[in-house]
Amino acid sequence: MTRHFRRFIHFALATFCAAALLSGCGSDGAPDVIFLGGPVLTVNAGDDVVQALAVRDGVITTVGTEEAVLAAKGPRTDVVDLQGRTLMPGFVGAHEHPAITAVFNGAIDLSGFNYHTNAEVWQALRKEIAKVPKGQWVYAGGLDAILTPDLRIPHRKELDALAPDHPLVLVSQTLHSFWANTRAFEAAGIYRDTQDPGAGSYYARDADGELTGFVVETRAAAPLLKDLKKPWEIYGRYVRVLNDLLANGFTTVASAGYNVPPILARIAASRNLKPRIRQFFYLIEDELQYLPASPDNGDAFFGVLGIKLWHDGSPYTGSMYTTHPYLDSPLGRTLGIQGGSHGSAMIEEDALVERIRRYTAKGWQVAIHSQGDASNRAVLSAIEKAGVLHGPKPVLRLEQGVFLAPDSVGKLAPLGVSPSFHIHHIRYYGEALANSIMGMAAAQQMLPIRSAFALGVRPSLHADSPMFPAHGFALMQTAISRVTGKGLLLNAAQGISVQQALQAMTINGAYQLRLQDKTGSLEPGKWADLQVVDRNPYATPVKELDRIKTLAVYVGGKQQFKAD
Repeated sequence: MTRHFRRFIHFALATFCAAALLSGCGSDGAPDVIFLGGPVLTVNAGDDVVQALAVRDGVITTVGTEEAVLAAKGPRTDVVDLQGRTLMPGFVGAHEHPAITAVFNGAIDLSGFNYHTNAEVWQALRKEIAKVPKGQWVYAGGLDAILTPDLRIPHRKELDALAPDHPLVLVSQTLHSFWANTRAFEAAGIYRDTQDPGAGSYYARDADGELTGFVVETRAAAPLLKDLKKPWEIYGRYVRVLNDLLANGFTTVASAGYNVPPILARIAASRNLKPRIRQFFYLIEDELQYLPASPDNGDAFFGVLGIKLWHDGSPYTGSMYTTHPYLDSPLGRTLGIQGGSHGSAMIEEDALVERIRRYTAKGWQVAIHSQGDASNRAVLSAIEKAGVLHGPKPVLRLEQGVFLAPDSVGKLAPLGVSPSFHIHHIRYYGEALANSIMGMAAAQQMLPIRSAFALGVRPSLHADSPMFPAHGFALMQTAISRVTGKGLLLNAAQGISVQQALQAMTINGAYQLRLQDKTGSLEPGKWADLQVVDRNPYATPVKELDRIKTLAVYVGGKQQFKAD
């Protein structure tokens, strides 16, 4: 639908309502719906908990006592009794990957969440390969040597024997490591003399120069994934991903790189041509054909916000850039990490400075993936040299920040940088980082979220889905408790309060998307993006936070999800 056509429709509806004085057009000025009968967590500046909330035309009109809100009730106002349940803002996913999730949902699931032994993994894969017609590609995702401790990754020749009649590609849970058989490499045009794409991405080779089957980082893997990324196959999976986000309380999601075409995203997010979840894109530089002419693009349900860059990679491939040397351990060797190495920058400082200046000068945000402490320092140095002016809305974002050092945290606010923390490195991989990858001293300094709050940089939390499930209350729980899945406490001094954790999942995420005036808290004039949950997170023991269930979700005042 073109902009001019939308304007015509809006004008026609307004004229029709004015002429006919139809009661359905809200001529009495009363709310469309009032919520009452349970605590309403506003997450406003005072973190007020009130009794009731009113909505009209998709916007919150009143919050306060039941008496004050009911005073505006009209004859057609729908009153929703919460029956003791809690109303709160919808989650704002400041850094997720719905498109990547949709892509890899088309792969056979071999994740450590479901398969706990090496034998189970390969037995499941053999069973699934047998179902695939000869010659067709086979993709399997979720391989995880941390959650499946005895996992052994086969060499290319073993993968050839496993799938002699199929191109076979395996994908790690972290999405930074890949493995392929000979048929897959040949189908993708990759041979022993193929040049590595650089920027920390490469095809592993043995002493004789032969491909081992191991592929590091997505740039090198891209030719192997083309068959998995066909738009007509992704569409249905993308719809299901958005449905899952809604079911988990998300009303807004930012897709931080590797996106589907915007038109596909918008259609997938609609029901009867009406949008049902808000989506905002950060584009990688390979997607600049989707870059609009101006940051003033899209509408309340979709827009391109900026550019996503990668400065380093993953601690689970050894491509994270760190001052702490990687440990030499059996797990590290399984992951392909060289003990004593430090990783390296994927982009030189001069090139990073140039990109920051170029994109921010046109009004775009720049979000930079940076996990290791050496990477964090280099990124902040580049930002300082770029001389970007910043104001009340963030221009620059630092993504992941897993080993962000104290001296770097202190530089975020002066440079106008807002961090989004990948908190579940603690919950799922904490022991591995402490005991086998980086060492306990480094692990006890990771993810300094409390310091970020103290310094006023308004951090958010993310799951980096599909790496980890996008479950907002589980993210909050980890940020508060700092406890791994096996009970190890990591950097406990950086634990935050439940109120701060909810801010990180709502208003702070909105701030990072430059939408804090529109969503993220329940205040008059903001979009009515709400979720009803079965208990009050402020009164729930920390160990039970991830058991809270989302019962209903409203986006722009319209119910878009209701639990069975």
